[in-house]
Amino acid sequence: MAVIFVPAEVSRLDNIDPKEIKVVEIQMPYAFEVDGRVYPIADEMRPGTAFLAEPFGARTQKLQKRLYTRSNCALTENRILQTIINDTHDPKADTSIWWQTDEVRVGDKINVRAEFNGDGTTLIVYEHRIKDENKSLKLEPDDWWLDKKFLGIGFSTGVTPVFAHVRYLAALNFGRTRKHPGAHYVLIVSVKNPRQLMSHEEWLEIEKKYPENFRYHPVLTREWPEDWPYTRGRIVKAEKGVDGQEKINMDPLFGVVADIEERHVRMCGNETAELQLRTGFEQTRNPASFKAEVW
Repeated sequence: MAVIFVPAEVSRLDNIDPKEIKVVEIQMPYAFEVDGRVYPIADEMRPGTAFLAEPFGARTQKLQKRLYTRSNCALTENRILQTIINDTHDPKADTSIWWQTDEVRVGDKINVRAEFNGDGTTLIVYEHRIKDENKSLKLEPDDWWLDKKFLGIGFSTGVTPVFAHVRYLAALNFGRTRKHPGAHYVLIVSVKNPRQLMSHEEWLEIEKKYPENFRYHPVLTREWPEDWPYTRGRIVKAEKGVDGQEKINMDPLFGVVADIEERHVRMCGNETAELQLRTGFEQTRNPASFKAEVW
């Protein structure tokens, strides 16, 4: 059967840092016609996964297929696919340039891939599947995470999958019951300056509502106000030791999360950040598990 792309509507465009970071939401329709029959569209995407869309390429001047990690969740915003776009500043960049221009507007149409469910009665939003579990930030089954401690680290727009994790867990009250304390999630967001903080007030509100289950720690690496109460500079640092060998200074991270051995670390960012984290854990203390998505 042919691959199905559904025309969806761009419903939100927020410039977090103009020409750098933009929050995008795409609204899927309730139904779509395939071969003369109309099928309902369901949104069953798991937190930490990506959808496939066809944005326009500013350099190639044609539609391109691109994966976008979702930053919201289906429980609270069904069929509204939110992601965060950055300008890569790569000379070969194509669609990332287009997203930052004024050529894309609210109300525009963009194709999003869908597929049939198991019995062929419903279309579901296509969810990209990563075979290597260590490279997939897809949230584990609900009966697995109920008693777990997490550390989610997002570097720049790498915050998208960990944002989806927290929103999903919060929608389920972190699995809290009268007899069970539920999961605990520490969210570390690392960006260059205050202008790039995304959903800052939302995380503060969740932290206030669930003090026993969630902690938010934003990191500013290049620019910060004088009264900034969180980490200033990088959360992990590559430094030269007295023997001339490179060592990873994990003190800023461990200052935030002292119980790292009990935590399941989920990180999204560039290759350098992943390598430094992996090396730092090997040189010092290992978490309960470590998974990373690299862009």
